[in-house]
Amino acid sequence: MTVSRRFAACLVAASAALCAGFTTEPRTAGPLTLEIACAEGAEGRIAVAVFEEGAGFPDAEEAKATRRVRPAGPVTRVVFSDLPPGRYSVAVFHDADENGRLTLWPVGLPREAYGFSNNARGRFGPPRFEQAAFTLGADGARQAIRLH
Repeated sequence: MTVSRRFAACLVAASAALCAGFTTEPRTAGPLTLEIACAEGAEGRIAVAVFEEGAGFPDAEEAKATRRVRPAGPVTRVVFSDLPPGRYSVAVFHDADENGRLTLWPVGLPREAYGFSNNARGRFGPPRFEQAAFTLGADGARQAIRLH
């Protein structure tokens, strides 16, 4: 084998070794831990929707991930462990009547308790994505959300 062929073979082997460490799959960030405070003795379910980069916020049908859990005392903990790194926001509501949607009064105001990451509040409706946004990285993120 000539020197140029040996060199080319080494380059191919080195490239294969380097590429083996790379994947097209998105990296997974650390866990997103939500601590949701709601009324003591709350019944029904807590509905959680996680949005990436503001896509569809706060419409749950557009969420990156969702969960519905039973309240577990005054603070309910929900963990998402399979999200890629990025900017996220969270919308939560207490689905007391378990109808799967935020129940409104006839005048359009929420009848059930709700909240957002960063405890963001909107003036006449939900907050903007940027108000509720946080970064989820390799170390994960924790959000304490109080339902109003």
